[in-house]
Amino acid sequence: VYGGEFLEALYGMLHGLTRLPVPVVAAVNGPAIGAGTQLALASDLRVADDGARFGVPTARNGMAVDAWTIRTLAAVAGGGMAGRLMLGAEIVDRDAALACGLADRVGTLDDALAWAQEIATLAPLALAHSKNVLRGADDTGVQRTFDACWASEDVREALSARSEKRAPVFHGR
Repeated sequence: VYGGEFLEALYGMLHGLTRLPVPVVAAVNGPAIGAGTQLALASDLRVADDGARFGVPTARNGMAVDAWTIRTLAAVAGGGMAGRLMLGAEIVDRDAALACGLADRVGTLDDALAWAQEIATLAPLALAHSKNVLRGADDTGVQRTFDACWASEDVREALSARSEKRAPVFHGR
């Protein structure tokens, strides 16, 4: 049922999300089991509603996930929670996810969209740099995004906006 083509498409999509230069906000509004939790992990920020549930119960069905999923889960939620989900095949609710960092905020789809819209007004190059560092880019990549940010027109726009007492309008250049 889940052949190589499926796995290639799934992991291609997940890893593609992590490479986007903009933050990705996930809205978890129900069970995010297996690939749903993986999608949440590939996102940079996660908003979970009352019905959100997280789990990767591959040990219950004889499947496995890639090392990226397990390592990212441990990095985001901690080794204890990663063990509970991967070794104990547990499903955890929103409150447990919030407590360990697997979810960042409580809210609905509308709340997630509002947060994403707010983030979209921030400086794109600064966001790209922070995402690069948070996702563990090598020193060359980090230096490149750092230099691009400081050399950008957005830095000058922020200074002008501050002196003119207005909100900056960033263009990512």
